[in-house]
Amino acid sequence: MVQLLILYYLSLKTTHGYEIQKFIQLNHMEEWNNIHSGSIYYAMSKLQKEGMIDLVEKVGHHEKSRKIYEITDKGRSHLAQMALQELEKPLGAITAEKFLIYPIVANLSKPIIVSAIEAHISMLQKSLADIRMWSEQKQDKAGEVEKATFKLMESTVENQIEWHRVLSEHIDETCLKSLEISRLIKKVDFSISDDYFEHI
Repeated sequence: MVQLLILYYLSLKTTHGYEIQKFIQLNHMEEWNNIHSGSIYYAMSKLQKEGMIDLVEKVGHHEKSRKIYEITDKGRSHLAQMALQELEKPLGAITAEKFLIYPIVANLSKPIIVSAIEAHISMLQKSLADIRMWSEQKQDKAGEVEKATFKLMESTVENQIEWHRVLSEHIDETCLKSLEISRLIKKVDFSISDDYFEHI
């Protein structure tokens, strides 16, 4: 997910790793979204080697120099692919990267988003039907822990279905919010700004 965030950020403006790192820290992504600011420079180096981003210039000297990067055409194409892959992933935990939805929807068209959501809901509904069938079959022989496990599995999948339904129903609102955040990133240099109100 850190690569998707970097590519998303660089698709909006050329900048250096420190600004993206500050953006992550200001949004507390390390706490609630499992994105670690310390992994930014390694990820940027990897993206450069793969031709996803290009070094534009170095600002400053020695250890204080900052490398300014821009996204390449290959990077933009890869960004859309990564966004779709994230959208298709399950919500595995409260720190699921998919909850950072704005960079994802910013790089996909509405029909692709809706289609991916519908396909994912269909898959989840099948999983829910399987869980209910297993639970019914084992009901007489299941111990209390097994019963609690089936109940937890069922509620987890139900909650995932509900989240995706809400996303589908409010996709226009989500896309508008994503546009607002993109405009904010373009306008604000987070490496020097402490006046940031949380949008994400």
